[in-house]
Amino acid sequence: MNTDWMMPDEIFSWLEENVEQGTIVLELGSGHGSMRLAEQFELVSIEHNPEWLNLADSKYVHAEIQENAVSAKYNQQGWYNPEPIIQTLKDMQIPVFIIDGPPGDIGRHGILSIIDELPKNAIFVIDDVHRDDEFDLLQKLLEWHGGKSVIHSAVYESGKERKWAVILPEQEEGDS
Repeated sequence: MNTDWMMPDEIFSWLEENVEQGTIVLELGSGHGSMRLAEQFELVSIEHNPEWLNLADSKYVHAEIQENAVSAKYNQQGWYNPEPIIQTLKDMQIPVFIIDGPPGDIGRHGILSIIDELPKNAIFVIDDVHRDDEFDLLQKLLEWHGGKSVIHSAVYESGKERKWAVILPEQEEGDS
């Protein structure tokens, strides 16, 4: 089975090493990796494709792809319906976000349309930053977030290099 579309193992390992077990993690885009995430974390999965709903032990939020002004600005196909996502953000405090959806051929810049709803003190993991669009999204999120980012390398099953990034909140005075 070709798993080049799935998040690299290194992301799962990083999360398992750096995020406390049981922490709420919101993933944009669900898949087979959601099962692994759900073993360690209280997972919330935003998914547009009904075939991927309820795959893992996660709180699934079905959000269809629709036109999005921010996506259009970046020549992308659209983004998730923001209403159920915004409601989820109001209902729970989410300290970790994984941006791995929607698929790259749809586009991910639509998250910028709800940027004012996102917590700046959260950790953001952005997959596929080896691609120009995702790298641009990383830069825009980093500018808004104000934290620091680290870009990590991984290798696809096919042997091709891929990259993913983490944006960490700035340490406040007295934090170590």
